[in-house]
Amino acid sequence: MKKLILIATAPLALAACGEDSAVEERGDMLEEQADAIENVGDDRAGQLEEMADEADTDAREDMLNERAEEIDHIGDDAADALNERADEME
Repeated sequence: MKKLILIATAPLALAACGEDSAVEERGDMLEEQADAIENVGDDRAGQLEEMADEADTDAREDMLNERAEEIDHIGDDAADALNERADEME
């Protein structure tokens, strides 16, 4: 009898651990988009920092480093906003 109950309830237990709902799937997609946005911001900031290292003047180097920091923050802020929305969907 106990085996029969275990066999009968096993599919229910598996379903509870199963596939994500459509909302959770959307949240996962938002997290992936957030990662991509953050990576693009990091890559672009890295490019600007490399350009700053090769700048002809200190003023140009400072300007490029400042812009790199701004780009990095913009990407981080956008990623954080998407991650917050994704967290609400879980």
